[in-house]
Amino acid sequence: MALRLSADLKNEVINHMVSQMAGTCFTAGTSSIKIYTGIQPTDADTAPAGVNGTLLCTIIGIGWGAGTCGATAGTSALASGSGYFGTAVATGTAGWARLQTVGADKYTGSAGTYNIDGDVGTAAASTFVINAVSVTALSTVTLLTAPISIS
Repeated sequence: MALRLSADLKNEVINHMVSQMAGTCFTAGTSSIKIYTGIQPTDADTAPAGVNGTLLCTIIGIGWGAGTCGATAGTSALASGSGYFGTAVATGTAGWARLQTVGADKYTGSAGTYNIDGDVGTAAASTFVINAVSVTALSTVTLLTAPISIS
């Protein structure tokens, strides 16, 4: 038999995850997203290196909106309707991104690093949707959407 979670449990888990990543609900958060070239590492604890790409851009202050404290269907959405912005530090093609909060201690009792990795692209089906995958150093990179969900 397959493991299945109720909608209420999914929403509760997402609310806790997003609260841990973003800090306070409905405000700019404490997490950042780092966009890399190459392929995503095998897990979210592996440091980017080699084929996992070059850091293209870091966007700071990621927060979640109404969905943060009331996720529906196990999904929460970003607070900013127009996206979050960062300046590219390198030129390349975006391949994946890592959403990260460092120093959070709500659930572990000690400072921890919390990562969520995903693909990045311009299509709505991407985990992290940005304005363009072709990035040029010193250009503006916009994170348009980054829904966090549990299926």
